[in-house]
Amino acid sequence: MKALSWITNRHVASALCAAPILFSCAYASAEEMAPTAAEPAPAYTLTYNLGLYSSYMFRGVDLSDGPAVQGGIDWAHSSGFYLGTWWSNIDPYVNGGSPTTGAKGNHVESDWYGGYAHTFENGIGVNVLGNYYAYLESHKIGDKKENSFEASVALSYKWLTYTYFRVLTDYYGALATDGASNTKGADYHELKVNYKLPVGDLNFMTKVGYQNTRHIVNTAAGGIGGSEGDFAIGLNRDFSLPGAGKPIEGFNAGAYYTTTFDVENEEFYKSADGRDTNEDKLWFYVKRTW
Repeated sequence: MKALSWITNRHVASALCAAPILFSCAYASAEEMAPTAAEPAPAYTLTYNLGLYSSYMFRGVDLSDGPAVQGGIDWAHSSGFYLGTWWSNIDPYVNGGSPTTGAKGNHVESDWYGGYAHTFENGIGVNVLGNYYAYLESHKIGDKKENSFEASVALSYKWLTYTYFRVLTDYYGALATDGASNTKGADYHELKVNYKLPVGDLNFMTKVGYQNTRHIVNTAAGGIGGSEGDFAIGLNRDFSLPGAGKPIEGFNAGAYYTTTFDVENEEFYKSADGRDTNEDKLWFYVKRTW
């Protein structure tokens, strides 16, 4: 009987020792079989961008007279609201400077913006934006600062976007014509196509726009008004660079051709040192977003 009791006790002890091991194996197996819960998406994202451009092209106008370094920071909330800032060097002779009078021009533009973007289930997107163009050196054109505020609304569907812009302040320090108290109300219409080509991972972009400047006079340029149209077409491509362990993502490079048409006053687009700022231009860039 003692031998039977010893054998029984031994088997019970073995079972007690094996139970935790078997239980843990079963738990681990169940854990592997159970689907892993996806981490909740962050409430907001913070991204940075920095690029080198052969020219700072703005609505058909070359604002830099040479290479421009441009970059910014963007904060976007999952609700669709976003905020950001963007900076670029600019040519002081198109921003208040003059080689004849010695007036100092602004060398840096900084944009401060916020808005709301949403894409509906049917694919239609809307983007409402307010953008404050600031020139922190505060050099004036005559007695006016260039700082301006512009509002816009964009409607998009798939690869097509239409945007309407309107300046709600004086137009970048421009002088008003006789009988007008200000230069508010300048607007810009833009129709843009962004399309992913089926070859080479290339992105095709083309756009046409028209700038309507109201009540603007430029006595130095010898005329009234600065309305004109612009057209751009080109290609860009996303790419990565080899890195230690894994590629460095977020790069994009492109090349574009820009021209203008229906120019109301060609002299309006001459800089203070005589440069034609809206001549046809082939320009390039490379940038990174992370």
